[in-house]
Amino acid sequence: MLYVEKTIPDDCFRLAPNLQQLDKYELATMGIDPLTALINPFRYNRPNTHTFTIFEQGTDEIVAIWGAMPVSKTNPHKAAVWFLASDLLHKHRRFFLQGNLRWLTYLESHYKFLYNFIINEHKRSIKWLKWQKYCFAKQPMLVNDIEMYYFYKHLPKVDIDIQPIISELGPKWTTELKDKGQL
Repeated sequence: MLYVEKTIPDDCFRLAPNLQQLDKYELATMGIDPLTALINPFRYNRPNTHTFTIFEQGTDEIVAIWGAMPVSKTNPHKAAVWFLASDLLHKHRRFFLQGNLRWLTYLESHYKFLYNFIINEHKRSIKWLKWQKYCFAKQPMLVNDIEMYYFYKHLPKVDIDIQPIISELGPKWTTELKDKGQL
């Protein structure tokens, strides 16, 4: 079983050394180290940035951190979407696939346009993104002699009334919602 919390900087420090090899390779292609990639949403502090941490229930080990960060402070509804994981994701693949559409819908509800780049070697992730209705550029681009594909998704509207999936929230986020009278 997995649960989700809003990401805090400590989560980034915990996941960075445990990032799966393919994610490390992709980040290296772009000249970014794992900790920088994970901590950037906190460093840039842009409005409408959303990051989430997926934990393994029982061990509280971090499975993945994902989210979206607007490209600028003046355009909060156009953002780069990303997902970085540890090898634990493979252990929980089935459970993750069963619930990820609801979480992606929650994240997407805050934006009008999401995009990013992905290396060709990330075959499973490309298949997953296509399953989630992301579009891909027909031709790859070369980044440091590595093929990367641009992917994107136009979203119908911003809908801030969509709520997180209550049954999958971790204890900290649940407490926060109760304190605000939202549960």
